[in-house]
Parts: sequence; structure tokens; C-alpha cells
Amino acid sequence: MNITVASEKTESLGRAGYYPVLDSFRFLLAFWVAVGHFQMIPIFGDMNTGVGYWRLLKHGWSSLVFGTPAVIVFFVISGFCIHMPFRGTGKIDVPRYYLRRYTRILIPVAAALVVYRAMGAHLTFLGEHSILWESPLWSLLCEEIYYALYPLLRWARNKIGWKLLLPCSFVFSVIIASQRPHSITWHDFGPLGTSMILLPVWLLGCVLAEQAESLTDANRMYSIWFWRFLAWSGCWISEMLHFQRGIPYTQTMVWFGVLAYFWVRQEILLGKTRPPNRYLAAAGAWSYSLYLVHAQGGGLFESLHLRSLGGVLDWFLVMASSLAFAYVFYILVERPSHKLARRIKVGGARNVADLVKNGAVVSTKVSAEQDQLSREAAEA
Repeated sequence: MNITVASEKTESLGRAGYYPVLDSFRFLLAFWVAVGHFQMIPIFGDMNTGVGYWRLLKHGWSSLVFGTPAVIVFFVISGFCIHMPFRGTGKIDVPRYYLRRYTRILIPVAAALVVYRAMGAHLTFLGEHSILWESPLWSLLCEEIYYALYPLLRWARNKIGWKLLLPCSFVFSVIIASQRPHSITWHDFGPLGTSMILLPVWLLGCVLAEQAESLTDANRMYSIWFWRFLAWSGCWISEMLHFQRGIPYTQTMVWFGVLAYFWVRQEILLGKTRPPNRYLAAAGAWSYSLYLVHAQGGGLFESLHLRSLGGVLDWFLVMASSLAFAYVFYILVERPSHKLARRIKVGGARNVADLVKNGAVVSTKVSAEQDQLSREAAEA
């Protein structure tokens, strides 16, 4: 494999195999979830006041952010990040893979549970009112199932290819979702059922990991703002279907995931030539913490019962408290657990960082094996 000195352009966009745009993406998605929890900034006042068109405007404004679709985009990015180092047919050291993933994820989860309990939550793990369904942990439980299944899914991908594996996952998703067409929460499907409904979305992230290196301007479709507006429209439509038309998000999120795949694909393509905002990319490092404890951070400020400064200022203070609390959680818990996990080397991974020394990066020459994988993924 050839090693060449990185050009100034390449260096600005990060090391080979790493896409800074996804870091900024993660932070924006986590912040979107937090805003969805605390509602949009009330620049028009209380949405439940007023009459006629004024009241309609307030309700329309409050509906601009819906958190659940942002979690679905997280699944695409998760599949991408997990599969990226393990593309190809190299053997994975499965025990070390599990140890690394669960060290990275479960230590912050354990700490988050301590925070939840300290903030007054009842840590019930079974039943409709389980902490798993009344906190962000429902999606992390799905992630843990995907991590557990990944060695098997990777084996199946290498044996039968995406052309068969991906459609089969969609078929199972539709069959499971159709068993409870009017269920308005994931609880009705349980952890395994929920994870199987959303598995195609996670697998699309794996497909994207194989496509990313070969994406060029020839793959660019329309303006990136077209895709961003389309993604927001899909988010808003799924919200209206859930709350106004009786079609719950449990039936629509897998299809929003398809849209999310195409959106993330275009963002990655753009990120190859245009670096994201460096502050947003840096904030991506603690997006997991923001996702885990955003509610507790904002709730901590609200528990102080300070004198109101008005709806808008109060909103900014709550969000600032949420962000600050999440960052402290990152410093104390997530960052140490991440460093610990990175010390666990996994055989079979394409550890690009090990090939990057003194400003050198892997050249764009791709092995015949990876070239074939990319072609198959593109066709899928």
C-alpha cells in the first residue's frame, strides 16, 4: 500500500478514512433532540394562547422540531462508523470487538443512570414505564443489539451481499411493524422488535461506509440545501402523520431512514471538499453526552426555580444549562471511557491512524478487494 505525503487540502479535511462532517452532524442531531425535548424557542410566546391565525402560527412554529427522526439519522451514522474499519473480509477479533464497543458505550450509560436516579427518576427496567422507554436509552438498547449482531451481519454481507441482505431486512421490518400498526410507542414492540424494525436503517449506514471513499462529484444530486430541506420535510411530515393523522412514527421511521441515508450520503460528499464548521466538529466529541443527559442538564436549571426573565431568555438559559451539564459529563465520564476503549486494539480493523505518521496519509489507491466491495455497495 502506497504512503504519500498529505496535501494541504487533504490535511484540512482530516485524516484518511475520517469524515469530520459526521462529527458536526452528530452534535447538530443531539442538539435537535434536546430542542425537541424542551420545545422550540418561544419567540411568539406561549403556543397555547391566542386565537385564529395567530394561534395557528404559534403551533406551526412549535412543530418545526421533532426529535425522533434525528435519532434515526444517528442509526445511519452508527452503522457507518461501526462498519468503516471492518470493510472487507479480514477476520475480526470478536471478543476484543465486543469489549471495545461495550466499554465505549456502557460506562457512560451506567453513569447516566446514576444521574437519572439522582435527579429523581425511578429506575424501573421492565414494563411500559421502564426507564428504557422514557429516556434516550431505547435507542442505545437497539445499538447494543446491532453491535452484538454485527459480526454475524458482516459475515452474511460477505457471503450473500447487500443485494440480498438489505431487502430481507426491509421485509422483516415491514412484517414486524405490521403486527401492531397503531402502536404509538416502541415499547409495544419490545427491544428486539424495535431493533429489527430499524435494522435496515443501520445497515444502510454500513452500505454507505463502503461507498464513501468512491463518492465523487458525479454522485452529487441537487444542492445540499435541497437535501436538508427534504430531510426536514420528511421529519415534519412524520410528525404530522403521528400526531394528526393516526399513522404512528413506529410505521414511518424506517422509511425516513431511507431518506436519511441519501441525505447523509450527500453531506459526506460535500464534506470531502468543504470542511464543516470547526466548532461544530469539535462539539461532536461530546454529542453522545448531550444525547444522554440533555434533559437532566436543562432540568437542573429549572429545579432552581429562579425568577423568570421571559420565555425567550428562559429558553436560552435552559439550553445553556443542558449544554454545560452535558460537557461536564463528557469531561468526567465519556472522554475517559472513550480513551479506555481506544486502548483496546481489535484485530481485523483497518486502523488508518496507524498508517498516518508525520503528516502522511494512505494514498487513494484502493485494493482490488475493496474496489469490488465498493462497486457492490454502489449497485445496492
